Amino acid sequence: MTNYKILGVNGGNGVMLFPFRKQITGNIEIRSVFHTPEDIQWKLNFQVAQDKNPVKFSKALVDVIIGHPDCGHSSVLAYSRAKKLSDPKENKSFNVYVRMVRYYQPKVFLMENLPKMLSNFTDEEFQSLFPNHRLIKMVDSVAYWGNSQQSRIRLVMIGIRQDMDDSIDKEFQKPIPSSELKSADELTKGLATPDPNLCNVREPEDHLISLYYKDRRSIEASLAQRLWLRDFKDGKRWPVEGSKFVNQPGIYINRKGDLPLTVRKQNRQFNHLGLMLTPREMARIQGVPDSFKLWYDPKRSTYSINKARVTIAKTPPMEISYWFKSILDKVL
Repeated sequence: MTNYKILGVNGGNGVMLFPFRKQITGNIEIRSVFHTPEDIQWKLNFQVAQDKNPVKFSKALVDVIIGHPDCGHSSVLAYSRAKKLSDPKENKSFNVYVRMVRYYQPKVFLMENLPKMLSNFTDEEFQSLFPNHRLIKMVDSVAYWGNSQQSRIRLVMIGIRQDMDDSIDKEFQKPIPSSELKSADELTKGLATPDPNLCNVREPEDHLISLYYKDRRSIEASLAQRLWLRDFKDGKRWPVEGSKFVNQPGIYINRKGDLPLTVRKQNRQFNHLGLMLTPREMARIQGVPDSFKLWYDPKRSTYSINKARVTIAKTPPMEISYWFKSILDKVL
């Protein structure tokens, strides 16, 4: 059965919600980074409303809540910038998610985040946030859900309302890891030609990227490509000389034949040809089908490419949603 209704709460621009697009009631997304002019990115794929504010949809139209509130409070990159991890208890998007679960009391909810979140709460504290739900927490590589980013470790938390038959709990246990993982170049095969309709586009060769090289803090994309293919041809990480870092954090190349490394929202991840990953290449790695439309405006090229990368990278791999949907279709 698929007659249950889904509400996104901090569901980004809908990557996590896309498999449920015929069942979506709406999306409450408070983070400005996920909003484009007139919400054009959201409207490309969904007919229902998205709002920045925690508006109250009809409770009768909410059986399930799905979302991925901020994980920046727990990320290693955030730590490298601020030298400390902030407290998720004080995070606005996380608190909105908790409030909406408590308000709507869905039959089931799914929240995806970084595992570090669990270290900020005792089990009792976490349970007290969702007093009317039984919690199932899974922490592992997204490869367990069938995505090829073996290095991407995530928290997947399921909440099942206490009045629901507890026999369904076993359906939500962690899946068996897939043995059919693909390399980055296999996943992005056929995307060599720029295609604005697919948002398979990247910045021009003279575009400056924030990369340390000798005494420079930014270099042209064309130089980055030459260095990856010549000077750094045996490495996967961007080396830095004269620094406490051996490599510049968060920058890598997906070498031919290797499983893809974790995609990030910046333009500082590269394919096996030494080119910046396009939003569509990132989408393929994230398990997002080409039928998910990405906004690209040639008149606002850099801006729309950056927004598309955020849409794709700051969201869970879509395989998690497919897995969740396959179970909901059986138990609801």
